[in-house]
Amino acid sequence: MVSADYAVQAVKGIKKSFDNAVQNKLEVYMDNRVIDFYNTSEISEIFTSTEGLNGSKKLTELETPPSLKLEDGYSVTLTEERFGGAVVVPEGTYSRGVGDTSLKVKDFIMRQRNQLMKDNVNLLITNAFAMYNEAFDAGSDYLAPDGVELCGAHTWNSGETFDNSDTQALDTAAVDDAVEEGADFEDASGKPMPINYDTILVKKGSAAFRTAKKLFAEGITPTAVNDINIYEGEFIIVATPYITTANKAYWFMLDSNLDRSVAVGIGQAPTMKPAKIESNEAVRSNVTGFWKQGILNMPFDLRGSNGTT
Repeated sequence: MVSADYAVQAVKGIKKSFDNAVQNKLEVYMDNRVIDFYNTSEISEIFTSTEGLNGSKKLTELETPPSLKLEDGYSVTLTEERFGGAVVVPEGTYSRGVGDTSLKVKDFIMRQRNQLMKDNVNLLITNAFAMYNEAFDAGSDYLAPDGVELCGAHTWNSGETFDNSDTQALDTAAVDDAVEEGADFEDASGKPMPINYDTILVKKGSAAFRTAKKLFAEGITPTAVNDINIYEGEFIIVATPYITTANKAYWFMLDSNLDRSVAVGIGQAPTMKPAKIESNEAVRSNVTGFWKQGILNMPFDLRGSNGTT
């Protein structure tokens, strides 16, 4: 048998490895190409999109250039939320039994650590990709600054409009249409602002994934970002398991040269707190983290299709 104090020390002993492992996992996902993961110390952040700069004109020889008018867009506020879980060692695990109970406690805690780490990281990444899974849902929790779903008919603050949604299944003709529409894109003031789509996001293993690979990445070995595969072909293909099976026909095209409109701000990665003995004699260590997510800018950087036609 071992004491509760031994169990407390054993849990304390995994704190550093847990915190470092979670941080390393999250750093890997930061290079996912389709969601902007960033670290922040702010609990709430305000973002204001700039839709254009107007007022340039042809000048006479001695004419003073006019001051340009900055066209502000919508204001978006993101506030972080709290997430977490816990490692709990029941009294029976550390105080009962025969033989070397200390080994049993260590094995139990290591299994708890590994599962809790996977669960916390999975929660964060699943929540992040919810913004793509709800891209065509008018009732989504994650709306663009104009109050429209990620992929839909959008209205700039100035009143001009654009539509970044489609219904075509992924094929050569659908890609050609997207590329052509991107080349003709105009900003809020009506000035040409070509969008050069060079990245395709699909569900890993789906028909859309197989089509994208056949069209643009046949024979190319992907780079793995944990469980997300990235193929560097004519288009960068990002294949993720975090687009749900129900949405496996969804596919998106993005311009990697533009700032991501879909973003996750990590205030504190899941971190293990000091272990303590509960009133029921179990030893408990909570793990909590803070992050915020949302669509920061008008989503002209991407175009999505639900693949229904």
